[in-house]
Amino acid sequence: MRRPFVFRSAGLVPAALALLASTACSGGTVIGSGPLPTPTPVVPHVSAEFTVPTAASAPQGITLGFDGFLYFTETAGNKIAQMTTGGVFVETPVPTANAGPFAIVGMPDTSLWFTENTANKIGTQTGTTVGTEYPLPTANAGPTYITRGPDGALWFSETTANKLGRIDLSGNITEFPVPTPNAGLAGLVGFSDGGIWIAESNASAIVRFDITAQTFGAPHPTLTANAAPTQIVVCPDNQTLCFTENNAAKLGQITPAGVVTEHSLAPATSAFGLINGADFNLYFTDRAQNKIGQISGISFGVTEFPIPTAGSQASFLSLGPDSEIYFTETAANKVGRLTYF
Repeated sequence: MRRPFVFRSAGLVPAALALLASTACSGGTVIGSGPLPTPTPVVPHVSAEFTVPTAASAPQGITLGFDGFLYFTETAGNKIAQMTTGGVFVETPVPTANAGPFAIVGMPDTSLWFTENTANKIGTQTGTTVGTEYPLPTANAGPTYITRGPDGALWFSETTANKLGRIDLSGNITEFPVPTPNAGLAGLVGFSDGGIWIAESNASAIVRFDITAQTFGAPHPTLTANAAPTQIVVCPDNQTLCFTENNAAKLGQITPAGVVTEHSLAPATSAFGLINGADFNLYFTDRAQNKIGQISGISFGVTEFPIPTAGSQASFLSLGPDSEIYFTETAANKVGRLTYF
């Protein structure tokens, strides 16, 4: 049985009651009262595409830094790019040549942390100032996805080595072998239950790592075989986790107890990146159809919006400082913007 997301906007009811009370006490007269103009609803659409200055840079991971700028990795360009909402770029080269920067995340101290897939390192940067690169203990570990953990450290997938990595802000690294052979670790997210939840793409399962006990739980298989779960986020209800099933074109949902449900994303035919929008809906990249998809937080219905540049291979998404959604177009060498509210 599907359990729809339930959203509550804190403060709306008290505010409404306060307005009614003030109206009653003033004899029913409110300064400036009268019919309010009906706002024009925004039809979601890709409102802009910004070309990355470095040609064929293959932009991938994107994040909102705590300094208010957007940052993304240029996997082929070997750079970290800073970007404004107006499309002004500042690119900073990664110190190690051909490092293959892939995913990136911002920390509250305004530092940025990113995986260097081919250099086998975790890199840091603050704004456009190059920081430190930390080599991983395991050779050819293949670091890919990275996230903030509930313990204040960074956690990342070592996809080739089949390990979960942890790095603190001082650069100390710990690695934890994953019990599932050749799991194909992909996206991961920290959760309020004190765990790191990880998508095992090859195993088509979701697994939880307990930060305190430093142990993995039993993997929870997707209901669809070979679904290839890719990205995972905390659902808008803040009580469950949502993940994309790229091969199955479905949204998976898992409770802390490990109960999995799936929701079809038709008419989408793929589902890669995933993010919570400011409107309490979920958004994903449908690379197969060159679209951005919207998933209703109430009905799980899907609406898709075309990307103007054909074959863009939209990958990762991030909220911008303006709450619009920005996404990398890996094949088109662009960053797109979805206006949706």
